[in-house]
Amino acid sequence: MLISKKLLQILRARTELTQEELSVISEKEGWDIVYKNQPKKENKIEICFTGFSPLRRTELEIVAIKNNLKVVKSVTVSLDYLCVGGNAGPSKVEKAKKQKVTLITDLEFIDSMENR
Repeated sequence: MLISKKLLQILRARTELTQEELSVISEKEGWDIVYKNQPKKENKIEICFTGFSPLRRTELEIVAIKNNLKVVKSVTVSLDYLCVGGNAGPSKVEKAKKQKVTLITDLEFIDSMENR
């Protein structure tokens, strides 16, 4: 056997490879099969809300989630939109601008969700 017990268990559980096929694959080939067969993660649009009252932020987050957007709490490398309110922190806004994140207001956000 060319593969580890752990990999063998995973391959038996997740594939229909025969014992003969399992006996001739390498560890690398086995892991390649495992990772190739993993379900693909859905790439959701990421949005962050900043500068809003807790109540308004919650309302906006609910709208985002209902529209299948991923709500994040900070400016990340994969952030698509920063929705800014009147009390938005300048450092968060500046970081988003440097990363070329699209800045929108809450009214623009709501309007875009209604017109989807």
